[in-house]
Amino acid sequence: GGHQDKHSYLMHLCFLDALSDEIVYPSVAEDSSNGNLQAQRDRREQVKDAMRGFAIKTANTSTDHTKPSISVERTEAAAIARWLSETLAQTSNSNSDEVLEIAVKTAATLKRYVSWIELSLASNAGLVSLLYSGLGHASPGISDDDEMPTHRTLLSVECSMCLREITVRGMDDEKKLSLLIQLNLFPLLSQMTNSQTNVESKLIDCRLDFSDVDATQVEALAATAELTNSAGLELIQGWENDPIPASRHMEHCLEMAMLCLAYDSIDVSGPVIELIARCLNSIEKKETIWNTSFGGSNGETVCDKIISRVLAIVGTRMAYPSDFRFDYEDEEESEEEMYRAQLRKQLFVRIVRLRKTAVEAFMGVSLSALPQPLSRAQTSDIEVALRLVYHYAEGRRPPPGAKTALKQDVSFREIIIALHQSDVTGHPHREVLLLYYDIAVRYATVLKDSPDLLTRLLGALSGEHGLQHSHERVRSRCCYLLLRLVKSVGAEVMRPHVEPIVDGIQILLFPQAHSSKPASIPPNDALYLFEVTGILLGQSGLDVDVQVRSATAVLTPHVQSIEQTLQDPNLTSDVEAFGEPLSISLLAIAQLSKGWQKNPPGELQRVLTAAMAVCRNVIVALPMSPLVRNSTSVLLQRMILSLGHLVLEFLPGFLAPLISHCTLEEDVLDCSQLMNQTCIKFKDGACPAIDSSVVVFLRKVLAIQLHDADGTSTSDSLPPHLLTEQLSIRKQAFSTLHHIVTNKATAVLYSDANIGSLNDVLKLMVDGAVTVPDPVMSKTCSQFFVALIDQWSNEAAPRHVCDTFFDLVYTEFLPGMMQRILDNSFNLKDANQNRVFKEVCR
Repeated sequence: GGHQDKHSYLMHLCFLDALSDEIVYPSVAEDSSNGNLQAQRDRREQVKDAMRGFAIKTANTSTDHTKPSISVERTEAAAIARWLSETLAQTSNSNSDEVLEIAVKTAATLKRYVSWIELSLASNAGLVSLLYSGLGHASPGISDDDEMPTHRTLLSVECSMCLREITVRGMDDEKKLSLLIQLNLFPLLSQMTNSQTNVESKLIDCRLDFSDVDATQVEALAATAELTNSAGLELIQGWENDPIPASRHMEHCLEMAMLCLAYDSIDVSGPVIELIARCLNSIEKKETIWNTSFGGSNGETVCDKIISRVLAIVGTRMAYPSDFRFDYEDEEESEEEMYRAQLRKQLFVRIVRLRKTAVEAFMGVSLSALPQPLSRAQTSDIEVALRLVYHYAEGRRPPPGAKTALKQDVSFREIIIALHQSDVTGHPHREVLLLYYDIAVRYATVLKDSPDLLTRLLGALSGEHGLQHSHERVRSRCCYLLLRLVKSVGAEVMRPHVEPIVDGIQILLFPQAHSSKPASIPPNDALYLFEVTGILLGQSGLDVDVQVRSATAVLTPHVQSIEQTLQDPNLTSDVEAFGEPLSISLLAIAQLSKGWQKNPPGELQRVLTAAMAVCRNVIVALPMSPLVRNSTSVLLQRMILSLGHLVLEFLPGFLAPLISHCTLEEDVLDCSQLMNQTCIKFKDGACPAIDSSVVVFLRKVLAIQLHDADGTSTSDSLPPHLLTEQLSIRKQAFSTLHHIVTNKATAVLYSDANIGSLNDVLKLMVDGAVTVPDPVMSKTCSQFFVALIDQWSNEAAPRHVCDTFFDLVYTEFLPGMMQRILDNSFNLKDANQNRVFKEVCR
């Protein structure tokens, strides 16, 4: 108890901690400091075995190393365990903080050793009794910045962690079940919570109070919850295999898990979600065992009772705290949200699968309990009720759950209709509004048969409770939800609402042109509105003249805005500032064109063609912007579908600046995909459009590959990640040439612009087929030659081109491929390499 004794104890504990660090938990830095890592590990195992009484294995000994050479009580590990146990017994009952500090550090050191010392030492009745006593004597009160956890609470935490280390030790299920029964863990924990009285063993004056947040410091309860979860997962595995001897323990385990789950703290409730989910999974697969082991009453099985209780707890715990601000960038609020996401995903959805009728009744009661009208309900209460409705579909089978729920569950369909008929859109909180709109989109099938409900929803979604809401998050989210709604119900169902929606969207997209000055829509979210406009105009059955007039009304101010930006004298001096808005402008036109992907009317194609001319000016003026280059590629890929052959006259003017400023791997991929799509769509008709770009693109790819980020030539010994990156870039060159040939656009290879590079192109593909280690690339290059042989064997190309090609096939391609196939590394049983073999055989 003296000052000198404290330091003596602490010195011994520090020594034992250092010993544990050295032989059990060595740091990575220590391991990597010596080249012979395996020798270090072997030496540590020898030291640990010697401490446990095993003879050290050497080449000259024939001792049985599977059993200790001395009794367990005489080992060094036993001596350490005894000293720690005695120290804990001497210090844990003191009222002195100085002595209790020693007890806490002793338990922390003991935690390191109980995970590997002989199990009989770790589960010794005297030691376990000390751990239970320390666990159950946590201090009352709330732990926060003003009230830190006391030494007794810290001791409770460390004792819980010691018990957890014992229960998670590796062994088979039968032995683990025997250990948990021997420890009598869950009956004793239940006694400490005072939730059970019929317990054989009594612990005097031990208590963990889950009934009140002020009763026990939360750190102790959180540690108990973690112990309950880990030990419970071990117990249920053995209990399922042999229920009879462990039924009483399983009953107490379940009770402890329920207490933890219902506690008003995510630090206590969160850890046991995994265990409760495991119990629900067990009930789903082995419900008979549960009902047989625990019985039931009043015609209700024990499984029904468990599920009902969990559902009630989940409904309570899903409510956000009263001061929750829905700021998901805040760390604490993010943790609260993640906790509720676990409740929904791991528990609520499982319960829906198990007892959908009970869930429907629960949702009905929750909604009925809300005050009328719903616009005046407490945010936390209505948010929980709506959240249950939203996630209900995730548990219904067969998928898609939303359609199944609306088709088969009559009462649930009535809940959805009642929500649409309520005044929930008048609720003042933005998250309630968004959750309702999410529900409306998820269960949009009901709106197809209810035009009045759809009209009502669209009015709210497009008004001051939606797209014109004062909060930017609501406006942004509603842009996406409107698009989802249109796609879900279909453009034909939306036909009666097309004109007012398109007119309203135009006001939102160009507020400066209207006197009402609505709230602005963020540029990225406005892209959803452009896509909505395109779908409604192009797919709802409007007359062509109406489509043209409306599309022109949307595009004209947008194109004028682009032209105005291009005239800014600072355009090229501030690429980043101008590049982003111009790239979004290009994407907007691409999104709008989605409404006319198949056989658009000629008049509409002319409108889009006029916009393309302005878009070409953007890439010509600002090709150094990566955002503009990427957006241009997206636009062209869209216009290939919408404009058809009309896009071919524009492609050379776009491809030239795109390829000339191709500096990134993403640029290479974009250009390759663009030329590939052109070949796939137009076949040999693509030749004039890509003729001047093919060789330039190939040279650009090789230039990027041969230089690293600093512009210096790379060596042959590249790091693996750089080698992978370069092969990925090179792959795009192979892919583009492959698409050119397989889609019969082969004439570009021997055109006047490219004939001089034909031999280099062919050798590039030979190199890809013969030397590149990736069998997929080798197959692509082999298919290139197979396709050319098929086409040029009939002299489809000029005679001198065919002669050059076949000379190279016989002198370089075939000999190289035979050498590759005959190499010992070539595995014919590998699926990809087998495909290479088949291509060569063709």
